[in-house]
Amino acid sequence: MAPTMFAPARATQRCALSRTRSVGVRRGFALMDAVIAGILLAIGMVAVLSVAGQALALARRGEIDVRAAAALDELLAMVLTEGPRDFPEIHATSGTFEEGSPFADFSYTVRIDQGGSGVPAEIEAVVVHDTGRTYTVKTRIAEKRGEEPDPVRAPAEPIDRAARIEEKEARRENR
Repeated sequence: MAPTMFAPARATQRCALSRTRSVGVRRGFALMDAVIAGILLAIGMVAVLSVAGQALALARRGEIDVRAAAALDELLAMVLTEGPRDFPEIHATSGTFEEGSPFADFSYTVRIDQGGSGVPAEIEAVVVHDTGRTYTVKTRIAEKRGEEPDPVRAPAEPIDRAARIEEKEARRENR
């Protein structure tokens, strides 16, 4: 076939068509790339938010566990201080903690099985949080020995805290 004067135009059209198709393919690829990146980003965000929610729930539960342990410690310290025999006469063995205390959302029960002569009493302290979680400690506490009354726990001289603070500040300034 002999070359005609229209042959260069067809070649130019083919080049333009192939350029247009390749630009369209590149645009389609970029769109698919953006959609896939958006999907991966959404999956990552959901994972991060779910982990953050779980971390907050665990932190709240840990805070409740720590306060329950402190409440149990306080109950057992009162039994130890008063003695297993005198505790039920001085304090209630079940109830709720005072309003305004860090344990206001807990209720408690203290069970005391008195031991015999030389046998320690078995103590069970239970605290229950408003959410229904129950914390229990069982231990043994010996009776107080002797007939001595509880000592008076007041200082012989009044304590002047303001003067003590001033003395410490004066010592710091002199250094």
